[in-house]
Amino acid sequence: MEILKILGLCLCALVLLDVLRQYGPTFAVLAALACCAVLLALAARTLEPVVEFARRLSQLSGSEHFGSVCKAVVIALLAQSVQDLCQQAGQTALAGRVELAGKAAVLLAALPLFTSLADTLLSLLG
Repeated sequence: MEILKILGLCLCALVLLDVLRQYGPTFAVLAALACCAVLLALAARTLEPVVEFARRLSQLSGSEHFGSVCKAVVIALLAQSVQDLCQQAGQTALAGRVELAGKAAVLLAALPLFTSLADTLLSLLG
């Protein structure tokens, strides 16, 4: 079970990061970044069947809107991860800017969906 490997890695990383934080906070942040990268790779590998199913579903629907939603979700997840790392490093102002940039990127990724929705509403009204 892949989730058990991920949870075990998280627990080991938690202990390692706690020890590193006592001796060198800079190394703790770098180690956290490395752990997040490894966890992201493991999660991506775990989600391969879901991504393949989403790709087939998108092809069957013939709509680009599904891709826009998927991009927005990925952007939100990545921005949240970086924001968490910034907060752990004690950089709350930077974490806030990461959150703002993530929200702007999500809106930009969803723009084709909003445009299509507006066009549909205008065609119904007019």
